[in-house]
Amino acid sequence: MKYIITESKINEFISTYLNGQNFKYWDQGDDEFNLYGGVNGDDVIKYRVQYSSMVPDHSFEVIYIDDALVTNVSRIFSIPLKDSISAIISWFNTKYEKNLNLDNFEWMNHDGEFDVEEEDF
Repeated sequence: MKYIITESKINEFISTYLNGQNFKYWDQGDDEFNLYGGVNGDDVIKYRVQYSSMVPDHSFEVIYIDDALVTNVSRIFSIPLKDSISAIISWFNTKYEKNLNLDNFEWMNHDGEFDVEEEDF
């Protein structure tokens, strides 16, 4: 029997999955922090505030996500990488009261196992 699951329901499942991962919070100072966990206790998400070298007093937020986390979410929920990244960012925004989107995303350490082209975003 085939079921149709809405995007909001998938995001709800992913949020439940991520909430169950027991990530640890590591304060980096200046409102920046890391989330770590997993098998080896490696960083899976880094939140940073970057300052422009071109525009004085201009800053922007960046979320770095480990490719293993994106790959796991994509495989577990059978969704494209872009949708996995969006769902992770949505979860992060809710949990940490941020307002990030795909424009704020960067790979933490992308090994190229799954390539995501710029046009995918």
